[in-house]
Amino acid sequence: MLLAVLSALAFLPGATPRARAIPAATNDAAYKLYGRVFPDPQGCTKGTPGSSPWAKGNVCATQFLQWDETLTGLRYLQGKYPRFGHLENLHDLKATVPEFAKLDMQSAGLPQADESRARRDLYAFVVTDDQSPVPLAERHRYAFSLSIHGIERAGLEGGVRAAEDLITWAATAPNTHILEPTNSGPTAGEVLRNSVIYFVLSNPDGWGRGEISKGGVYFQRYNGNGADVNRDFPGVGFANPVYTPESEPEEQGYAAYLRHERDVAGRPFTGGGDLHGMLAADSFSFTLLSGTAESWAENTRVVDTAEAIYADAIKRLSYSPLIGDPKKCPGNIPVFVVISEGSAPMCPDQWGTVWDTIDYQTTGSFGDWMASDLGLGATAVDNEMAYSHVLPNDVFNPAIEQLHVDGNKGIIYAQLAALSHPAEPAAPVSASVAYAPSVQRKVRAASATAAAPNALRAQADLAVREVAGQGAQFDVQGPQDGVANGGLSAEFTFTNVDGISPETASNVVLERYGSDHPGEGEGWHEVGRWYRQELTYFPAGARIDINEPLPGRYRLAPSGLRHGVTTMRVHFTPSKAVPQPNLPYNVANTDVFAGLGAHVRAVTPAAILANPHALDGVSIYALADDPAPGVAAKDGAAWFAALKTFASNGGTLVLTDHALDALVDLGVVPASALVKGVEYGGWISLTDEKGASTFGAPLATGLDRAGASNGSGAGFDRRRQTYDPGAVGYPIAATPGPDCTSGDSCHAPQEMVNLDAWRKAGGSVVGQTAVVVKRNSSEPTGVAYGEVPLGRGRVRIAGGLLPTPTEAYNHPYGLEGYALSWTGWQVLANMLSINAPTSVKASVLSVDELPRTGGDASAPLDFAAVVITLAALVRFTRERANARRRLHTLS
Repeated sequence: MLLAVLSALAFLPGATPRARAIPAATNDAAYKLYGRVFPDPQGCTKGTPGSSPWAKGNVCATQFLQWDETLTGLRYLQGKYPRFGHLENLHDLKATVPEFAKLDMQSAGLPQADESRARRDLYAFVVTDDQSPVPLAERHRYAFSLSIHGIERAGLEGGVRAAEDLITWAATAPNTHILEPTNSGPTAGEVLRNSVIYFVLSNPDGWGRGEISKGGVYFQRYNGNGADVNRDFPGVGFANPVYTPESEPEEQGYAAYLRHERDVAGRPFTGGGDLHGMLAADSFSFTLLSGTAESWAENTRVVDTAEAIYADAIKRLSYSPLIGDPKKCPGNIPVFVVISEGSAPMCPDQWGTVWDTIDYQTTGSFGDWMASDLGLGATAVDNEMAYSHVLPNDVFNPAIEQLHVDGNKGIIYAQLAALSHPAEPAAPVSASVAYAPSVQRKVRAASATAAAPNALRAQADLAVREVAGQGAQFDVQGPQDGVANGGLSAEFTFTNVDGISPETASNVVLERYGSDHPGEGEGWHEVGRWYRQELTYFPAGARIDINEPLPGRYRLAPSGLRHGVTTMRVHFTPSKAVPQPNLPYNVANTDVFAGLGAHVRAVTPAAILANPHALDGVSIYALADDPAPGVAAKDGAAWFAALKTFASNGGTLVLTDHALDALVDLGVVPASALVKGVEYGGWISLTDEKGASTFGAPLATGLDRAGASNGSGAGFDRRRQTYDPGAVGYPIAATPGPDCTSGDSCHAPQEMVNLDAWRKAGGSVVGQTAVVVKRNSSEPTGVAYGEVPLGRGRVRIAGGLLPTPTEAYNHPYGLEGYALSWTGWQVLANMLSINAPTSVKASVLSVDELPRTGGDASAPLDFAAVVITLAALVRFTRERANARRRLHTLS
């Protein structure tokens, strides 16, 4: 086994020389020779030991797919099977779809040696059955983005071939089950009758720069503007302004096209995903749960999809010596690839949040947009696949590329199968639950009227040339010139060779001369800067967007690092260059409770203080991030006394986030035991104080799932993210990766309890966390998840789950009230369901325990109270049976 793995790893940097590309079949003779349009990397070796049994074709591909041969091949495939496939040129649609008329529907353009831009039309390949009896509007819709990062070839190599499989099967063998390894799932004929599948060719520029058939040197992550298109999509919550969302022509084009397809159907997409790649890792494939599910039902569909992908990967990828037994992976062979490392044999697949899998968070991703109501409203998952861009990112190894092809086919087919008949899951809570509604709703009203169109024209575009970093100046006009500029977009093209330029190693900054703002002295002041994400790819283009530029003298600031020519094309628009829509919202963190089941209802603290019986029959009462919502200071003692009475009589009190402060007023722990601060995101590690796994604890029910990924942090190895800070407004740093003990990348609220104090109170430890109390200091650790007895009841805590949303940071596309990860949803469901207690004392009552009108046992029975008590007893018995039934099902 060791020899086999080492042999499989022989492809690492420089091991595989460049090879010419086998062209795609463009005529019947070539198609017969190749056995398909796009032969697989192991088409000629399938069935031999260590080779893929799923490979297609008669010959072996020896190079990555090239742009022109891919388009030509897809056109041939369309011509051969016109019923099932169609290559859509989005630029051509400008003439027939009015809302596309003002869009480029082309890429930003790869910079050329003559400082021009080679723009390419945007394309999507659409797969469906044109003769299906199912009306087009009623079919499921799916969108798959292929290699939006041009260096990450895995998604494109697999996605294009998956499209060919589906079409070929539907046309020649419609009863073929798409889950080949298990011969299960829907048939290809069924899928295409019931679905419309869009394969999006996401980054023509980054793809084009690596085409060796045209003299390309190596692929590029970005588009021709040096912008990461996968940071350019709008998202609800915090939007990092350095990415200037919706500024790039690729995002504008693909978003408009897919939204148009959604609107034509009149309903959201069913599914989708963005297919990426990474360097070395411990798992060959990471399935990323995109965004945050808005409901328990959506969360269930996302998790079911991830588990279906995992189950398929185990079977589909097991032929390779690089892939290990999922119960024993990863192996103990270290693998280092430039800046990344992992171990082999690798796990076939793991799934979880972006942070839990690839260790960072971001904003503006295509996959999150697909999942959002701003986009497609789909059940979307993304994927990262290992070894898809071994530097210099054009290393083609047939064994690895076949794994990419097989792995991405599995992702696509498993999602199509999992969502082909989506069921509405049952609500997770059947206990009698009440919660205190938040009094901190965040509201932004819709704009009452649209701004009147400006009667003045925008300034005419202009071109400016800068030589050797000397700077270049131009004038921006204003109303006095009969001009009203809503936006300014400056596109820079540098001296380059094959789209590669060292000029972008320097800063690209726009400045304005003046003193228009308070405290601003006369002189040059920065008004815009190109965000340079990294230098690895030396892109030859850049772009800066500014809204409502003030009239005056502007310049491309001089830089001593630039030595060639910079051509700056300045485009003025009557509207904003970067949308800042300030969309309306009306949200609160406690909105999450509304969809958890018919047994969940709001009961305000005021109602409880006014009526001691307000919680009669309630098993669980929940407070999210506020220990006393709406309670006046004068009523504080009475409020906490009421909570203590509820728990002491057998109820369960649930506290999340800063509602943990109630532990002090309830007398559970001293104030010194509470620790508040921030983290990179909300998280818990499912470990006890000895570091042992707590997956067997009742409160961890449903969290130990096959293939679920565990991150690491603060010394814990079972870290799970519980909420997404960005969606509820908290900033996410542009630089990947958490850096909480230095810098300023952590803003997510987190609270915990000192371990010793918690144990002294008799509390159980189901999860721990860490908290940054002070910048540039160490992170103390403590208890974030568990329960502690209180009288005949108990108190359950989750220290980072449902923080109150913040409006303090940039959030032009609105705000979410809550943003639970799949772990967060399960934690909340467990706290509100597992072993649901009752507010009565026991399941059997003696006569002496029945309520009486007086204070002693000789007083007459209070028959009204007896009826209430017996009703609560019946409810408790039913709820306990339901809880046991759920536990049995989950186990």
